[in-house]
Parts: sequence; C-alpha cells; structure tokens
Amino acid sequence: MTQETITRNFLDTPSFWREYPERDIEFVRWYPCDVGPLSPEQVYARQEKFPRTTSFYVHIPFCNQVCTSCPYNKFNTRNTLVQRYIKALKAEIDLYSKSPYLRDVVFTSGYFGGGTPTTLRAEELDDLLGFMKQRLNFSDDCSVTIESTPVDVDQQKLDVLLKHGVSRMSLGVQTFHDPILRYLGRARAHTGESATRTIELIARSGLENLCIDYMIGMPGQTHDLWAQDIRTLMDLPVTSFSVYNYAVLPGSEVFFALQSGATPPCPSTREADEMYQYLHTTLMDAGYLALTYNDFLEPMRPEWEAEGATTYPVLLDGSKPYRGMETDTFRLTDHLSQVWGRCGDMVAIGSGAYGYLNNHMYLNQPDINAYIDTCNSGRLPVVMGAYTDEHEQRCRSLVLGLKLLRVKRSVYRERHGVDPYEYFKDKVDSLVEKGLLVVTDEALQVTYPKGWYYIDNICKTFYSDRNYRLPQPTSASTEILNWQLDRTDGRKGLPIVQS
Repeated sequence: MTQETITRNFLDTPSFWREYPERDIEFVRWYPCDVGPLSPEQVYARQEKFPRTTSFYVHIPFCNQVCTSCPYNKFNTRNTLVQRYIKALKAEIDLYSKSPYLRDVVFTSGYFGGGTPTTLRAEELDDLLGFMKQRLNFSDDCSVTIESTPVDVDQQKLDVLLKHGVSRMSLGVQTFHDPILRYLGRARAHTGESATRTIELIARSGLENLCIDYMIGMPGQTHDLWAQDIRTLMDLPVTSFSVYNYAVLPGSEVFFALQSGATPPCPSTREADEMYQYLHTTLMDAGYLALTYNDFLEPMRPEWEAEGATTYPVLLDGSKPYRGMETDTFRLTDHLSQVWGRCGDMVAIGSGAYGYLNNHMYLNQPDINAYIDTCNSGRLPVVMGAYTDEHEQRCRSLVLGLKLLRVKRSVYRERHGVDPYEYFKDKVDSLVEKGLLVVTDEALQVTYPKGWYYIDNICKTFYSDRNYRLPQPTSASTEILNWQLDRTDGRKGLPIVQS
C-alpha cells in the first residue's frame, strides 16, 4: 500500500477530522455528535414538537455472507436469533404505536437498512411489513426503501415488498468485475452476471425506483474497470445510484490480505479522486441529476416533471447544463428530504438504529440480546443520544441540509426564525472565500466541483463548539465505538441509563 492509500483508508490518526485544505472523508450523516446516556423518559419528558409527519428507520442486522471489511452492526443469519429479533421489533413497533407523541402522526417515508434486510424470508418480510402497516399510520404514497444484495432477493420476496408498498430498493452491487468481488469477499455470493440478472428481474417486477451502490477505491480497481462499470450502469434499467469510498479498517480480513500482498493494492487517493471526477462528469454530461455529491438520479422523466419535481443549476454561471434535483419536490426522494433536508423526525426501530424525535437524536441499544430483552420487557430500547436546543437545531439544519448541496434561505428562515447567512455570517464568508460555498438571494449552495470534493469539511464547519472535532456517533463503526466505551467494571460496553 502507498502512503496515499493509507491516508484515505483511515489508518492514520485522527482520521475523523481534517481541516481545509486537507479533505475530510468521514461520512457525515448524524448530528449532534456529543452523545451521552439517554433514557426514553428523557426524550419525552416535555413535548416540544407536534409533528404531523415522520419517517422510520428499521435496522435488520443480518447477512447471509458478511463482507471482509464491512464496519456495520451485523451478524451471520441464524434462524433462532432472527425469530427472536423479529418478535422484539414488533414489540418495539407496538410501543411506538401507543406513544402519545406519535398519535395522529403520518409516516410518509421509511428505510429498511442493515445488514441485509432481505435475508429475512418472504413470509417474515410479509409478517413484519404487515404488522407495521397495521400498527402505524402510513400515508397512501409512503416512500419505503429496502436494502438488498443481488443474491438476497427473488420473485417471491419482490411480490411481498410490492404488496406492502415498498417503492425503492438499494442494491449493493459494488462492481460488476468478478475479481474485485472476490477481493471483497463477495464472489461466493454474487458475480457481475448474476447482479445483472437480478437487476433485470427487479425492473420487470414493476418496482418504481431501483438504486444500485458502487464503491470507489477497492483492491485491484483501475480507471478502465471503473469506466466499464459506469457504462454498464448506464445500459441497465437503474433509476438511481450511489457511490461510496471503500475503506480498509485496521484488523479486518482485507487489511491483512493487503499487507501480505494476497490481494492487489487499492487505488491511490489521487486515482480514486480521478474516478470520482470521471463519474459525475460522465453522468451529468448525459443528463443525470445530482441528489447529493454521491447520489444521482436518471435524467428527468416527463411524469416526474408533471408531478411537480423541479431541478436547479449545479453551476450558477451556466457554463455546463448540469442540474440537481430539488429533493423536497419529488416524492421518490422524500426520505432524504425528511431526514437531511427538513431535519424532521425519524423513528429508529431495531438494535443499533439511530433516530430523531422531539428534538432528541437517539441511539437504540446496539447489543442485540440486550435489545431483545429490553423490548420484550415493554420498554423502548433508547440508550444514548443528545438533546438539540435551538442553536443546535440551527447547526443541524446546515450540517445535514448541505449534504443535499443547497439550503433554501426562505425555508431555513421559516423553520428557525433567522437567516442562515446572517446567523453564521463568519463561517459562511470563510467558506465563500475558499471557493466552497456560494450565497445567493435564494440559497446557500455548495460549489461544483470544489465544494463537492470538500463536502464533509463544509458540513463540519457548522458543528457547534461542543461538537467540534468529535467523530460521527455511530455504533456501527467498531473503530468509533471504541471511542465511546466507558465502563468502570473493566469490561467494554456502552454506558446504559438505569431506569
């Protein structure tokens, strides 16, 4: 491995905070970061919000095959544990269905992540989705996403998902090149050919929005192979796609394989950056729409435009016809708008899931057996989190809102009673001076391409003083979890609030 590769792959210290002109590559997705012990009673001690709509996130931490470098909270699928887990999920859902805070609230979007949610059998998916729709108030056009892999979905499962209104699937393809899939530990599960067959099956099923996930920076990946993957993507019936940086975590199987030379090296940081540049110029030249710096949508369809979906210019000088989707105008991107754009409520369901309710960001019990016991005892499994006062809410709206590349000033003023530029003038002026942000009468907008490249530096600029230099508060990352450990009995574990 070269030093460039080591830097990009989190092996230096600290990897979760870099100041411009260094590029920060920690994927910002939650705020605030200064989480501590939190109980369900603290979340609802005083009702501060009276939401009309909300979203949900359900965590299914099971995979039929665990990838060699995956950092997320997951387990190999075991039937007895799955059955106990589903029973606990239903107990948690039932508790939320009786919550006064959620009375009369409509669920307009939701997301099943993991793990691989479609490792559940068709009858288990049918049971869980049916239970949720019975207990919770879903809108007629509720947009629901589920994650899967090319080998964990079939016609029977698709029929169940469509029956319950699932409209979007996020499919972890990563690449269509079989040797790279082998380096990832995926080859025993799927190949490029089988991924293509699954995509065609999903397209024929009538699922409205198929998103595939790609990775940049994988062992053995070259620019030519990446260009072939982009061409393949454009030839397939795929509605949207996302691309993520591949990370080699210390101590992982792939980490030792790279060190021993058993697998070829990852591309350097410069090579990976060139692949990213090639990706967005190739696709936006072809009319694809930007949702975030790493999420794209196929060119605007007439029916979407007729429903009211609108776009904005990525380049304000009009030098290229690149467009971004206004996610709050498009029903298929409602979940993104709810969670990042509007910073609205999201009910977290499942072990290790994160949510946001009543101005509290919270984390569910990440230990799966403790989670099951807590739910079955009739108690919500909230264990950690943080309260967001008005200042933190204003920070949060820019930390997460700018992930969607622009924040409308009028919407921000309506939500917070202040103008984002006037409230954060020094920080915004600094970003403008660096060429990372543009301020117009309408919006604060991330510049292209420079601002996109530094998107996480931009988001972290709006961290409050108490969150400055803190890592993302995710239980899913074993590296970050170690930072959160705080037990006095000598054993490792999260500090839990005692009722």
